[in-house]
Amino acid sequence: MKNDWEKIWQNRKADGNELQSNDENRVLLELKRLNGFDLVKDGISEEAYKSLCNDIIDMLSSNDNNNRITSIYEVGCGSGANLFLMEKNGLITGGIDYSEALIGVARRVLKSNDIESGEAIAVPALPLYDSVFAVDVFSYFEDRVYAVKVMEKMLLKSRYSIGIVSVHDKEKEDEMMEFRRKSIPEYDKRYKNLPKLCYSKDFFRDFAQKYNLNIVFKDSNIGGYWNNKYLFDCYMYKE
Repeated sequence: MKNDWEKIWQNRKADGNELQSNDENRVLLELKRLNGFDLVKDGISEEAYKSLCNDIIDMLSSNDNNNRITSIYEVGCGSGANLFLMEKNGLITGGIDYSEALIGVARRVLKSNDIESGEAIAVPALPLYDSVFAVDVFSYFEDRVYAVKVMEKMLLKSRYSIGIVSVHDKEKEDEMMEFRRKSIPEYDKRYKNLPKLCYSKDFFRDFAQKYNLNIVFKDSNIGGYWNNKYLFDCYMYKE
C-alpha cells in the first residue's frame, strides 16, 4: 500500500463487551463500526446491511444454471460483518484481510476456520468456493494493474461467480469529489494520502471478455446510503 489507509484499518479497536453480546444486532453493529460504517442515527441500518448481504448472495447465485451457492469467500473481509450475516444464512465462509486487528475480530465471531491475514493479492487458490466477492475494497488499491491481479485470483478461487460490490464510478468521480468537499470540512487536508480509486465499467468488461465471463452491472442500492449514486456493483459468471 502506498497510502495511509492500512494504518487506519490496523488501528481499529473492538469493544469486547459488544462482541460477546447475545444480541446478534449488537454484534453486527460493532462489526460494521469496526469496518468504518456508522449504523446509528443517520447511518445505515442493520436492515439495510442484511438486505445488502442477501442481495449479494442472490446475485452471485444468478448464473445460467440458477444454482444457489453454498460457500462464499470475501476479499477484504475486515471484521467479518458480511460473513457473519452470510453464516446466519447457512453458507460456508472464508475470507482474507490485510488488517491483523480486524482479522482477529473476525476469528472471534465467525464459525469459519478459513480466515487469514494478508493482502488481497495473496488470496490462495485453494480451497475453492462457489463464489468470491469484495465489498468497497477495490477503491483502496494502489492502481488498476493490482486490481486485475486480484480479480484473477478471485476467479481462480471460485467455481461459479465473482462479485465486486460498491465500486466508485469513474464517470462520476468529479461529482463525488465536489460533494465530499462541500460536505466534509477541510476534506483535502483530512483525506490527504487517503485516495479513492475509481473505475470505468469498460475496465470490468475488458476483464470479462478476456476470460470469457458473463457480466452484469447493478446500481448500488444500499438503503439509506448517501454514496449510492457514485457506486455500482459488478458480477461475473463462468460459462
